[in-house]
Amino acid sequence: MLDQKIELLQRTSLLAGLPLEKLEAIAEAGEKRYFEAGEHLIKEGAAGDTAFLIITGKASCAKVEKGQAFVEDLWPGTLVGELGMLVETIHTVTVTASERLRALALQRDTFRAAMEKHPEIAYHISTQLLKRLHSLATDLREVDSKLAVIEAAA
Repeated sequence: MLDQKIELLQRTSLLAGLPLEKLEAIAEAGEKRYFEAGEHLIKEGAAGDTAFLIITGKASCAKVEKGQAFVEDLWPGTLVGELGMLVETIHTVTVTASERLRALALQRDTFRAAMEKHPEIAYHISTQLLKRLHSLATDLREVDSKLAVIEAAA
């Protein structure tokens, strides 16, 4: 069963590219959890200290983008609540099991212990988060430029 967990961990944007032995350390730090249809993996407004990697089954998450509400299906290989395994956080969405699912729970304390034992994991994650921040900064500059054009035309 470890192979399936490793394969799914490799597919997450946050952990993709880590060497096999580091992914194995993460998988070993996780705990198998089951959720029945209708149970929440994470709940909007609740404090979170655990990320969940969906191993089998399907979950859903209600979202709003560009003023449109929709439900996103989440399949095996999706990591939800990832900030919770890194820092204190309050969830901004609710993720609900659509059917019985099995997940790998990565609790903050055990995940931090894995990072302390394998500092390459922490370095890799910090690099991935930095890339995300750079991308967000670029997107914000684009929005700012568009708003400036609109303001100038008004």
